[in-house]
Amino acid sequence: MSRSRVTFLPAAAWQLMVLALAFALGSCSLPLGPQRETQITRTYVLQAPADSVPQVANPNGPVLLISPILSAAGFDTSDMAYMRKPHEIEYFAQHRWVDAPARMLDPLLVQAAEQSGLFRSVVGSGSGVKADLRLDSRLIHLQQVCRLNPSQLQLALRVTLVKVSSARAIASRTLSVSEPIEARSPYAGVEAANRAVARLLSDLQGFLAEQVAAPR
Repeated sequence: MSRSRVTFLPAAAWQLMVLALAFALGSCSLPLGPQRETQITRTYVLQAPADSVPQVANPNGPVLLISPILSAAGFDTSDMAYMRKPHEIEYFAQHRWVDAPARMLDPLLVQAAEQSGLFRSVVGSGSGVKADLRLDSRLIHLQQVCRLNPSQLQLALRVTLVKVSSARAIASRTLSVSEPIEARSPYAGVEAANRAVARLLSDLQGFLAEQVAAPR
């Protein structure tokens, strides 16, 4: 009868096999067991400045209807956009807005118009209230531009004021603001975005004041 033979590898060969196995496991895309780290997605909001002082509504002013904000392609999502190269939009993986920026800006535009004191009332779409003027708007971009030094938060909104009775556009303007980002992080970009929103709402009030005061 033949006997099975057991081959013993030298210690150096065993070490090479262990190193090869460790390398193979380390190259896997999914870590095993307790090494796996849970990725937490952080979400952020756009808010109006808390220190703004509302003006009393004008009982003789027009009624303003604010349409839902439309969004340019690439910015109709809750993904948080940034740019490292011209013409290329990227999105942070674990950092998002709680909603698409346009939908977060919708109530802020209504609030800013109400606080301006220019109108008898300000209503949103679907209210059923007969309006004298309508504000249409389109979000052009809300993005962190990382290729600049320092990085900037850029926010642009195209607004058009329409006379409802004639469906005639009275005036249009692109409200564009930028704020420096104080650190290279998504949260610093969020802080800059909220500063930019405060400036944008102030510019919107100025635009509305010009048009309401202008003779028709």
